[in-house]
Amino acid sequence: MPARKRVRGTRPKMYESFFALREPAFSLAPDPRFLLPSDTHDEGLAALIYGITRRKGFILLTGEVGTGKTTLLRAALDRIPEDTEVALVLNTAGLRPVDLLKLIATEFRLPGPFDGKVDYVIALNRFLMQQLEDGMNTVLIIDEAQNLDVELLEEVRLLSNLETDTEKLLQIVLTGQPELRQMLAAPSLRQLRQRVAVEHHIQPLDCDEVRRYLAHRIEVAGGNYDEVFSPGAEAAFFAFSGGCPRLISLLADRVLIAAFSKQMKPVDQAMIEKKAKEMAESRLDTGIAKLGGENG
Repeated sequence: MPARKRVRGTRPKMYESFFALREPAFSLAPDPRFLLPSDTHDEGLAALIYGITRRKGFILLTGEVGTGKTTLLRAALDRIPEDTEVALVLNTAGLRPVDLLKLIATEFRLPGPFDGKVDYVIALNRFLMQQLEDGMNTVLIIDEAQNLDVELLEEVRLLSNLETDTEKLLQIVLTGQPELRQMLAAPSLRQLRQRVAVEHHIQPLDCDEVRRYLAHRIEVAGGNYDEVFSPGAEAAFFAFSGGCPRLISLLADRVLIAAFSKQMKPVDQAMIEKKAKEMAESRLDTGIAKLGGENG
């Protein structure tokens, strides 16, 4: 039997056409279009934009795994003025202070090479002064900052000393899990903690917001919530996820695949509870050991 010819640039449709969706509604990609305008996300978005545009220096954004930190950050970056240059530093676990400076220099495209920490700091200060003279706002985002050790966090604090009498030359956004807040509460980091000018902790969604989350994503994808899920569906999603957006999306995606295979719509609560039980029992989702477990 001849092999089926694959057409490049096309992806097979699964449940999208069946539920009248233009695109998958529950992808885990941090697409700002799908950000729910909930109270906690609205406040977080306002805090990020305010801290960056008003040059507040240190900004702290925390939340449990899967609560939407990255999506919120992407949404904020989409809304800040074009006169803002942003560097994003990832994968900071196990770095030495000089390694962190190398990553920052690379992100800002600083000409090198540099012989040591002092040379990196001098070059960064010159770059930031030129940015200020050019009317540019410069932002450093360190993601998953709970992976930084005390020595690296102290190095980050020292970078905040790069300032003029009236302006912070570098806005530093630390994002991370709740452990980051606990780390910053340590006496050894009190100088850094006192410099945090703007902060926000993303809360889980309540049951009403879970329905709005589901409906918002379906509407952005071109569908109608009432044609996808039956009344009361949000209760099953909330019981499984504890209000964690990522877990809601994981469950919704699997539910829609199962419903498509059975040609069922709208999806009833029994189907949602069945898939939630299967997912909980297989322990595929972080922090969920059983239906109705802890928040993700």
